[in-house]
Amino acid sequence: MNLKHLLIFIEVASCKKMSLAAKKLSMTQPAVSKAILDLEEYYNVKLFERYPRELCITDIGKLFLVHAKRITNLCNILEETMKSSNYVQPIQIGVTITIGNFFLEKILNTYKGRDKLKVLVNNTNKIEEKLLANELDLGIVEGIVKSNHLIVKPIQEDRLILVCGKNHKYFERDEEITLQELQYESLIIREQGSGTRDIFVKYVEDRGYSLNIGWECSETSVIIKGVINNYGITVISECWVQEELAQGKLKVIKLKDFNLTRTFNLVYHKNKLLSQNLRKLINELSLKK
Repeated sequence: MNLKHLLIFIEVASCKKMSLAAKKLSMTQPAVSKAILDLEEYYNVKLFERYPRELCITDIGKLFLVHAKRITNLCNILEETMKSSNYVQPIQIGVTITIGNFFLEKILNTYKGRDKLKVLVNNTNKIEEKLLANELDLGIVEGIVKSNHLIVKPIQEDRLILVCGKNHKYFERDEEITLQELQYESLIIREQGSGTRDIFVKYVEDRGYSLNIGWECSETSVIIKGVINNYGITVISECWVQEELAQGKLKVIKLKDFNLTRTFNLVYHKNKLLSQNLRKLINELSLKK
């Protein structure tokens, strides 16, 4: 097994077809097929299920893909570093949508005047995937981090609230509602993989209830407009809707026993080689105790 095997595997996983991967790699299809078979025999695993029209990566194949990408990315960094004495690897940071809108300015101000900085905005799941594959140096997320290969450090507290528009029946209601009542209300919520969604769904399901999800959306600003126009209610970070609450366009729904706070976290791989600037950035952003 060598680096070429990994590059072929990554291309096959992306294309889902041996023939297409072979074309992109300027190789013959038999050579690509043999490379995949060599990997499967070497590790005694099945990386792909072979179907008539395409390949489907197995669960162990998905794990292999994460590590293959990490190794090839490190090799690319090594090549660029060794071939240029002036090369400086940009720090690559992934932030979730909520943090991207309300915390990114602090990151940029903290890092001002140092090396190059690249920022990716996506949901918690995607950022975790890219950290594991070494495609990001640092993540800042509000969601639940699942991998034990990642180090998590708190940087800021946040509060989730349930809100409705002024045309909703709960807008004039001052008393609390229960989870039993909530489960019949149409909910507008973020897409799967969103930290906000994961935390709230877990909170509700842990208490034996379910949610009636009317529609889901990856754009929080669209969700806010949907709630204002009475297409449903939503759970959201309080910092997102301060203006709408002050203007009376939205109102906080009092949900019985609901006081859900969360933490924005810095996340990075436990095996990450931290540069001086990256280490300083982590220390400056970490929550002071």
